[in-house]
Parts: sequence; structure tokens; C-alpha cells
Amino acid sequence: MQLKETLLNLYSNKIARISAVGVLLLLIGWWIFRPKPLQVDIGKVEKGTYRQIVEEEGITRVKEKFTLFSPVNGVLQRIEKHVGEKVDKGETVAVVRWDYDRTIKSPISGSILSIQRESEGPISIGAPILEIGNTSSLEIVCDILTQDSTHIHPGNPVLIEGWGGEPFQGKVRLIEPAAFTKISSLGVEEQRVRTIIDITPPPKMGDSFRVQAKIISFSKDNVLILPTAALFREGENWAVFKVVKGKAQKTNVKIEARSGKFSLLTEGLQEGDEVVLYPTEEIRNGKRVK
Repeated sequence: MQLKETLLNLYSNKIARISAVGVLLLLIGWWIFRPKPLQVDIGKVEKGTYRQIVEEEGITRVKEKFTLFSPVNGVLQRIEKHVGEKVDKGETVAVVRWDYDRTIKSPISGSILSIQRESEGPISIGAPILEIGNTSSLEIVCDILTQDSTHIHPGNPVLIEGWGGEPFQGKVRLIEPAAFTKISSLGVEEQRVRTIIDITPPPKMGDSFRVQAKIISFSKDNVLILPTAALFREGENWAVFKVVKGKAQKTNVKIEARSGKFSLLTEGLQEGDEVVLYPTEEIRNGKRVK
């Protein structure tokens, strides 16, 4: 009887060990072959100042540019001035010989921007000779898409970058009332509005410099800011995939405004929440991500 009980105990222990090994193998197999988390880019909801920015290329231009013309039919004497040279108001910059010498004087103190006729020779009345302007008095001209121009108002601050020097500030002075058609680099017809920006130019900036203008059309402090790259449409609403304990959780959100990289968030998430950036069709509700 005792032998029988011993054998039964040994058999039971063997079954238990086999079962334990089987469970362990199943766990190992599940761990090895379980679906791996999807690699994603993750952003955060932050609190700060939201700025709605209209960004466009612009060109500097002299506010007051004067083109000087020949006052008579005559012989232009060789121009002794050079482009970039400073001149004073009332200084003689050209001479046209007629029955007597006709001097052409600078109407302002500034710099010579260009010379159309440098060599001596016959010249007709009204022919352009040179241009003079004050390069310390510049403005920036930007051609803004009409749909963006509706958000811009005189007085909006502007950050000027991409001209070769340090960024500096400007201010919108004027949005012209009439639009015009412009062909984009892709050959698409676009309706644009000319916008004028007042600046105090840095010392090395001159006429016809290309710049990048970031017009701040709207600003709001102490608000929740969401990376725009996290947003996707869910019917008529906006949604994101919020990351909760390593899983993607589809969450509807409300957005007051969007501008480039960031959006102004009003409902659906809190400061510090993590969201999936650039969500693809591979991401589903409950999908493991990292």
C-alpha cells in the first residue's frame, strides 16, 4: 500500500513538473512571437504661447527711389560715380552737354543704386541715367496668398530671417486692397495680395535682399499647444492617438487654430499627454507603440 502511494506521488510530481515546463514554454513562445510594438514618433502636449504664423518670402526695397533722366537731347559726359557710392542732396551726379552744360543733381542724400548710362555719348531727352535711394530706409514686400492675408492686420509683428544675418523684428504697415494673379514655381495660378512690412534694417542689409518673413497674425498666452503632426480627421472632428501605458488610444480633440507645426488645443487632452506623430493606417486603437 505504501509503495502504491509513493508511486502515485512520484507520478503526480512528474505531471506537475511537465505541466510547469509546458506553461513556461508557452510563456516563452508568447513572449518571443507576440506582436512587437510599432515604432512611432511621439510628441507632447505643452502649455505656452500659441502663435499663428503666416510665412512667406519677401524682398527688401528702398522706400524712396529716384530715377534721374536726361533733361535734354545732348551729349552725356562720362559718369564718374559708382554703384554703392554715397551722395549728398544737391550734389552733381551727371552732366549733359547741350548749348551749355546741364547738371543733374541728387534730390536726396543716399546711395547710387544703379547706373543705366556710364560712358560718354549722345543721349535723348527722358533717357534714364542712374537711380539713387536711401538704403537706410528700407521696407519689405511680401506677396501673400489671399486666403492667408485675411488673418493679417496692420501692426502685426514680423520676424525677419534668412537674409544672411541675425533675425530681427518688423511690423506690418499695409495690406494692399487689390489681389493679383501670380504663377507659382509649380506653374499654378495663385491669387496673392501685396503686404508691406516696416523695418529698421541692419547695417549690412541693402536693396532687393531676399528674406523670410514670419508674420505673427494671432497670439495667445498660457494655452495648450498640440503638435499639428498628431492630428487626423475622424468624420467631422479632429482626433489623435494618445499614448496610454504603451498603447495607442484614439481620442477626439477640439482645435481653435492651426499654424504650421503647432495647433491651439481647447479640449480632449491635458498638459504632458503624449501623442503619436504622423499616424499611419498601421496604428489602430489599442495598438502597442513605442
